Amino acid sequence: MEHDSKGLAIVIKSDKIRENDRMLTLFSPSLGILHVVSYGARKSIRTVKAPLYTEGNFSLENSRKGTVLKDIDVIATHDALLDDLDRVQSAMLFSDLVLTSRSADPELYALYTSALDALETEPYEKVTVEFIVHFLLIEGLSPDFTHCPVCSRPFRQDEILGFSASEGVPVCHDCDTMQGTLLLPPNARAYLRRSVELSFSEALSLVVSEEQEHRIFRYLLRTLPFSFPGKLRSLEFGIWNI
Repeated sequence: MEHDSKGLAIVIKSDKIRENDRMLTLFSPSLGILHVVSYGARKSIRTVKAPLYTEGNFSLENSRKGTVLKDIDVIATHDALLDDLDRVQSAMLFSDLVLTSRSADPELYALYTSALDALETEPYEKVTVEFIVHFLLIEGLSPDFTHCPVCSRPFRQDEILGFSASEGVPVCHDCDTMQGTLLLPPNARAYLRRSVELSFSEALSLVVSEEQEHRIFRYLLRTLPFSFPGKLRSLEFGIWNI
């Protein structure tokens, strides 16, 4: 067994396992998603610490008992996220989606770290919207917002879309299975259509009113459990009322 490994990674989950130790879940584009023990993380200032959302180049020691954190060259700590409950909730959702997808795709890693960076300075609702849009795009679950995915009919420019619970996507009125409870107006659809055409960072520069942004934010949170086939505890037990 290889005794040491190194790689770029970020802490996406941190759990206390003993009085002074923590179990870290790392997300790494080269090492995958892995669990690492951080001994004495709460006991000594001399101990190598890797708080939640710390990104860096991690040095790990592998043994029969598991993987242990040896050292870290820190790139970013994302400390500012912990000062605001809404930003914390956004970061929890991002981590939840990554963990549930079980994907260590480098493109997803870039999206995740870029979203955490953006959360420190940008409105949390806008960052959350763009993370969800681009996450679904990477996972192959995003519609193009131009044609009905069920009947293939092109959407009219002024058409209000319904939603298909079975397909997990916005659809035309005839294919709506939600009886009009999840509606997507033309302006919001145009915004989402433009978002999927742009990179995450480019999409953050799209101009939209705060009211429209909030409506799109709520729409995506309400439709996400249908669009993404996985249980999202951050939405079920989080602080957002959706």
